Parts: sequence; C-alpha cells; structure tokens
Amino acid sequence: MARKRSKEVKISPRLRHIQSDLARIIVREGFLHLDTASVAKRLQCSKRALYALAPTQERLMVQLIDRVLSRTDKYLAGVAKSAPSWRSALTNYMAALVQTSRPASVQFLTDIAVFPPGMKLLSRLQKRTADRLEQIIRSGIAARVFNDVSPKLVAELVLMAAARLINPAFLRSLGLTLAEAYEELSRLVDHGLLPHLKADAVARIRATALADGSRPPLARLRRSPSTKQRGKASTFVGQ
Repeated sequence: MARKRSKEVKISPRLRHIQSDLARIIVREGFLHLDTASVAKRLQCSKRALYALAPTQERLMVQLIDRVLSRTDKYLAGVAKSAPSWRSALTNYMAALVQTSRPASVQFLTDIAVFPPGMKLLSRLQKRTADRLEQIIRSGIAARVFNDVSPKLVAELVLMAAARLINPAFLRSLGLTLAEAYEELSRLVDHGLLPHLKADAVARIRATALADGSRPPLARLRRSPSTKQRGKASTFVGQ
C-alpha cells in the first residue's frame, strides 16, 4: 500500500518567506551549527515565528529538508515525463541531476550524513531517482534507441554512485564538486547507452537539455525579500 503524503499546512506569506529563507541557508551552509536564537536574528523574526513552523528545531530541519527534496523529486519527474524521446529523456534527466546538485554545499552534505532523519529522506529521493532512470532505460531499449543492457543494473550502479558521491571526504579525494561528479557519471551513462553518438553529438544534446529555461528547485533558492515585506512572491516557484 502506498504511503499517503500528509497535506502541507497552509501558513501566512510572512512565514512562507521565513521558510524559504531558511531553506536557502541550510542548503548553502548546512544546518547542524544553527540555533533558534541566531536563526531568528538572521531572518529578522521572532523565535515564536520559527516555532509556528515546527515545535522543535529538529522537526523544523526535517520539514525543510523534506520540502527541498520533494520539490527536487517533482522537478526530476517532470523532466523525464516531458521529453519528446527516450534519448532526450535520458540526456535531459542526467543533466537535471547535475543541475539540481549544484547549490548543495559540502557542509549541507556533511550534516545530512550524520542526521538520520535527513539521510532517510535523501535516500528515499535517490531510490525514486534510480527507479525513474531504470524506466527510461527500459523503455529506450524497447524502442531500440539504447544498447540492450540490464536497466536495473545501470540504475542500481547510478544509485550506488549517488550514495557514494554525497560523501564529502570522497568528493575531496576526487577533487570534484558534487555537480562535477554527477557530470562525469552522466557522461558515463550517456556513452554506455548511446554508443553510436559521437562525442560532439552527445555534448550538443546535453547542452540543449532543459533549454526551455526552467531551473531546478534548489537553484531557485535565491536571496528572498525581507521577511517583513509581506505579500511578495515566495522564492520557491509554484507556491
């Protein structure tokens, strides 16, 4: 039986700004070093406003991580679904993985790794991402545009790589950022499944991926207006 998702509680525009600002902060800077007093001062709000979002700091961090990852998941699903062909679905999807990983700081990844509730949410996202990739590959093989390989094996290898790549120490040993590592992984998948495409053709396809101008959710975590400016649009698109 599928797990029912709880309905998102409606909050005021001011609290929505606070939520968006704090999401931006934790993605770019991490979250384990934060405390309620410093966050309230930084966001120019009261501690009471933060407690209106969640009763404890841990619950608030879980809420924000879930929010960011859920939007990333929805974005990736849309990229896969909107592609005009299985070949473009693959290249667009892998490009989207690179894009959605760019804003995540090393400190955010470090904190997630030692924060079990957050790690659980991230692992869930990785599994859904791999399942979606498996379906793209399976459908592409059936349409005879990909090599006849094991879709599940490729997806599982990507999943294992993703789990490894969020380890900051491993990234440092590679000398790569998370986005750069995903870029390398993407090339590996592209060249393995699309052997008849020349390197420059693959590069062109990847360069035009997501050419509609859309940006992944994490990239939208820009600096938002002051929480005192009520009625302004949220930093999250689609809210």
